Amino acid sequence: MLKFIGINLLVFVLYGLLIISNTSTKDLGFTIAVGMGVCIFIQVMMNVVAGIVFLVAGRRDWGKSLLVSAAVLAPVGFVTWLVLLSIYG
Repeated sequence: MLKFIGINLLVFVLYGLLIISNTSTKDLGFTIAVGMGVCIFIQVMMNVVAGIVFLVAGRRDWGKSLLVSAAVLAPVGFVTWLVLLSIYG
């Protein structure tokens, strides 16, 4: 389970750094608001869908791990999104 959470948080940090480093300072607030918001939503929804698919397919340990990972990523991503938006927005 910790592998799934760690990998998801690592992916979140990587695309967060890519968004911040590849955007001009003039457009950074808008890019964080839209880009990171969409990326967080997509990543959480992919984890939820994959978790449900694995639960239905009988791989309960993977399904639970993905659902827990989505439950951890949603508040962490939202709070990070708000902090970055208040700093750069």
